[in-house]
Amino acid sequence: MKKFLCLSLFIFSIFYFVEFFSWYLSDKKILIEDAMILAIYASLPLFFMIFLTHIFFYPKNQDDHAKVISFPPMIMLFSANLGFLLGAINRYHYQIYELSNYFDFLRLPLLGVFLMFISVIIIHLAINQFHKINEDPMPTSASQNLIEKNIYQITRNPMYLGLLIFQIGLGMSLKFIHITLFSIFTFFVFDYFVIRREEKYLEKKFKNEYLVYKNKVRRWL
Repeated sequence: MKKFLCLSLFIFSIFYFVEFFSWYLSDKKILIEDAMILAIYASLPLFFMIFLTHIFFYPKNQDDHAKVISFPPMIMLFSANLGFLLGAINRYHYQIYELSNYFDFLRLPLLGVFLMFISVIIIHLAINQFHKINEDPMPTSASQNLIEKNIYQITRNPMYLGLLIFQIGLGMSLKFIHITLFSIFTFFVFDYFVIRREEKYLEKKFKNEYLVYKNKVRRWL
């Protein structure tokens, strides 16, 4: 029932996101009030889904995991959705500010799609390393092994890097600059409320083995 509720909210949200961007990326004209309604119908259910996913599925056992603030994919979705909603509220309701033309380089759909493709490859390579040792890649689960091979020789956090690149690419592909700009928010949440907590947990669990790896490979790139 919990999974069904979260999935239903997600599908409902995606339906209205498709409706919104089918208009936003076309030459079709609608009232700005209707655009705002579409944005609300798209974003609010996604917020509910994210919060319910955390409440329903974040582990109650606090003993053997990194105690990160939430599931990293949900953090990225929250940030992208927040950027979308605030951008829509400004553009279609309050109209407080207008983004400078200097940000137009963030409206490049082909580059955005390419970045999303690269991000999927990075995340796949990272998750594949966990699957090889039958371990859950989510930081909310216990770590039994320290992974240092493949893409983990380049960056200690390829999945978070991939999610960050995905959000940047998503905003560019949809020509919605606020989504891309909010990747800065995602970066800081990942860095301070996910990665640093993971590092503390891994240092405690793997001691000198992790410290050697930490000194050898960068946190991001």
